[in-house]
Amino acid sequence: MADDVTRTEIADHLATVFANGAMSRSDLLIAAAGAGARTEVRQVLERLPDRRYTDLRQVWEDLPPIPSGV
Repeated sequence: MADDVTRTEIADHLATVFANGAMSRSDLLIAAAGAGARTEVRQVLERLPDRRYTDLRQVWEDLPPIPSGV
């Protein structure tokens, strides 16, 4: 269930993807899948608007509140 996805888990899959520049929502989904993200993480990322992201802070701004995790 997407309710148990945390920012920590998303960051674990996407933390390094911005090293090569801005990423689209599609790029983020591909990167998450390639990093082995579970389906629930990809479902959360699918909620992002179709725009370019330069860092995780922008991702957080466009997602609904997600717990930080432990």
